[in-house]
Amino acid sequence: MADITSGPRRSEKPVQARSIAMREKLIEAALEVIYDLGYNSASTPEFSRRAGVSRGALLHHFPTRSDIIIAAMEDLLGEGTREIRETASRVARQEVSLGDFVEFLWQMFSGRFFYISLEFINEARTDAELRERMIPVVRDFHAALDGIWGEFEKQADGLPQSTRVALNMTVCLVRGMGVQTVLKDDPDYFRSMLEAWKSILPQLLRSNQHDLGGDDRTEHGAWG
Repeated sequence: MADITSGPRRSEKPVQARSIAMREKLIEAALEVIYDLGYNSASTPEFSRRAGVSRGALLHHFPTRSDIIIAAMEDLLGEGTREIRETASRVARQEVSLGDFVEFLWQMFSGRFFYISLEFINEARTDAELRERMIPVVRDFHAALDGIWGEFEKQADGLPQSTRVALNMTVCLVRGMGVQTVLKDDPDYFRSMLEAWKSILPQLLRSNQHDLGGDDRTEHGAWG
């Protein structure tokens, strides 16, 4: 006897794939709108217009503005976390130097990813629901950064605390510079600080190691 259910079963995957594709399209449109117009001016009609879909299609996937905003935030930070984890793997293979890593962070914290993140962070200060949903996603983001710290520590044969402090200082530096770019359009100014920090960072790590009782193995090693 023929299996009369085989047809619908075969169609389930294409339908599911289209649903996933539609959801991703709407999330990307929401991120574009937030980037272009800001969090408070980002409206669901504009989300659907940018995505090229009907209002009904948007409501099917995201019944409220909060639903799509949260999904967009999780997607943005999730993608950033995946990118950082890939960089950690490249560090482990010694394909990324300290200087390369500083440049990677600068690209991340001075472009679209960072500017949209700022919109979410600023809103989370007064939006308890958004803040609550952001906390575990941001925790994963920082856990991914810790993976990079660990790989650099292995290469330096250094003491974990001194390495982590110096690398966290690097994140704070580029984050602060990223905020400053909103009001200061001066690439040479930012480039001079980046180049200075790329020179200082290896020396700082070596100095910390000596102060804390380390040996000289890193003088001409991974930080050289």
